[in-house]
Amino acid sequence: MWIGPISINKRDGALPEWEPIPWNAVGPQVDEQEKGFHQRALKPLVWTKVDWNEFPEDGIFGRDRDWFVDNDISYATTFDDEDLILIQNTYFGFPDPPEWGLASRPTGNAEARWEWWGLFPDLPAAWVVPEVI
Repeated sequence: MWIGPISINKRDGALPEWEPIPWNAVGPQVDEQEKGFHQRALKPLVWTKVDWNEFPEDGIFGRDRDWFVDNDISYATTFDDEDLILIQNTYFGFPDPPEWGLASRPTGNAEARWEWWGLFPDLPAAWVVPEVI
């Protein structure tokens, strides 16, 4: 029986509190993602809902509407010189991934690579996320 990714924390394979991207990643990559997620989960992030009807013509963080739609990105914010995106997966829960995902990159560099910080079923208590249904 597959028990799922286990890294610096032991977790339930079917319903983990956090899982890496990709879900089957192993080793130091997983530890770095999880550490990065927990660091950001403690920050008082105030998210802005992406408004599909008022999406800026020049995009958000240098990305167009299609990129946001294709990646299920519902919220965005900037904090501590970092642009962050919050993914709300359309399909989630076992066997699909958890509902939420997080990625970030340094502010002001549209060419910088997005770092993915994993997927999780519950939003961190320190975050303010408006209009969560």
